[in-house]
Amino acid sequence: MRQTIQIIDSQTGQPIDAEIFDEITLAHFIETQADWRPVVLEAARALAKDPKRATLIPSHFHWDWTRKEAELKMLALRFYGISCKARLQGIMKVDTVARSCRLPEQQGKPLVYIDYIEAAPWNIKQLMEPLGKRQQFRSVGTRLFEAAVLQSDEEGFKGRLGLHSLPGSEGFYIKECGMTPVGRDPHKQNLLWCEFTPEQAHRYLAGE
Repeated sequence: MRQTIQIIDSQTGQPIDAEIFDEITLAHFIETQADWRPVVLEAARALAKDPKRATLIPSHFHWDWTRKEAELKMLALRFYGISCKARLQGIMKVDTVARSCRLPEQQGKPLVYIDYIEAAPWNIKQLMEPLGKRQQFRSVGTRLFEAAVLQSDEEGFKGRLGLHSLPGSEGFYIKECGMTPVGRDPHKQNLLWCEFTPEQAHRYLAGE
């Protein structure tokens, strides 16, 4: 799957064409380590020097996508990427069998689970500011999130979606995406479990 989408150029505020695809390879994982991780670590070091901003250090600064190479061949897993200007701008891993719904009204029903989702560090405002740089693109995470909802529809799950939110992303998933916070999971670092009902998913895709 390869499809032209639009993300936002932060410099101009205008939409720009990008490509979303699911033909992720080891080369893409290596790109995140070679190009992304040094920037993330540089920003984390800058934030750590200021006690008032240390809490802004992203929880995912240590992620290593290359460790997921073996998962590329697993049928239950699917990886998505977004590219623009010949660079990888975001990546996501979803799982269709590992989790099920927890909301009482849809308890036990199948869903698409967003296991990992990450935008390139130059697309994260809080990482660019301590480096004296401007965010390059916006809406990368949003476009990946939309792809997961669409896959849920394709799988026959009617848009049902679930994820464990990192602390810094809870507001995005609840306020911006409209997900329902179900509760903290003691078996997953006490992260907040958030979930979409079919009605919420369809409202989201409709832009409501």
